[in-house]
Amino acid sequence: MQILSAENSARNWCLVLALWGDKYSDDYVNVLVRSVLSKSTSCTKVVLVTDRYRTAIDAVVVQSLIPEFFRSPNFFRGGYVVKLSMFHRPFLPEDLPCVFLDLDTVVVGDVGKIAALVRNENDYLMLPPGNIVGFGPVRRLVWKLSGGRWFATGNSSIVAFHSAAVPSLAEQFQALYESGVRAPRYMTIDDVFISWCAQATLQKIPTSLGVMFRREFLSRSRLILKLKCRLPWVMRRRREIVAITFNGAQYKPEALLKLADGEKIFDSKGRFGYWNIENMGPIKEKILSFCSQVATK
Repeated sequence: MQILSAENSARNWCLVLALWGDKYSDDYVNVLVRSVLSKSTSCTKVVLVTDRYRTAIDAVVVQSLIPEFFRSPNFFRGGYVVKLSMFHRPFLPEDLPCVFLDLDTVVVGDVGKIAALVRNENDYLMLPPGNIVGFGPVRRLVWKLSGGRWFATGNSSIVAFHSAAVPSLAEQFQALYESGVRAPRYMTIDDVFISWCAQATLQKIPTSLGVMFRREFLSRSRLILKLKCRLPWVMRRRREIVAITFNGAQYKPEALLKLADGEKIFDSKGRFGYWNIENMGPIKEKILSFCSQVATK
């Protein structure tokens, strides 16, 4: 096992994105890439895994076609198994930490801080489950005692890993699938497979660096909303956040730009929040800045 120095892991890393269909434009991808590169001089390579070569993508981005195996129509449905292409080793630099971002992620700081958490080739980091236990020794013990049947499932909107992992998760999935393993839930959803396969070393991306918008800024309780935006340690943590991922069509850039200050916002699971600085702090303006850049394209 190769142990990386903190200096090396912080200095060089690779950004990985995935794009298929027409939901996101080339210009949108370019804005996201420039946002990352403008805040992180340690990002030395950008890889876009795509269903076809895009003509207007910035030249700094290396476009790589989705591998033939992952082009099955079934892998583009529901659980988006196609996202496991992010681990396809021929796409990646030989020996660097990598950070995968879903395209519905707004970057407001140095993503290299997330890459720096990858300290050896077997490390995997994801956004943690939305429960108190999350990842950790208790969950790992349950996983071991259950023979791998019960495990903590993270969210793959932000994933940090190392390009030198052997075998890669893409290789492991393909080997299982071709051997006839199809039915388990972990074979139908990308983040479930990552969580199941990497459970032994899986760690959480701390909420001081990466968050899901709906978990961080929305709640089913007005009291919790008020507490979170007033607690000093929450306010300090939020100032350090570098990436915010959005889930739900109502949170696309064009929709966010139309929100009035103080407007009540919702998600599909009954959470709500308020689109204002009091509830969100200075991150609101950082999000709007990114959305404005997209809107001008």
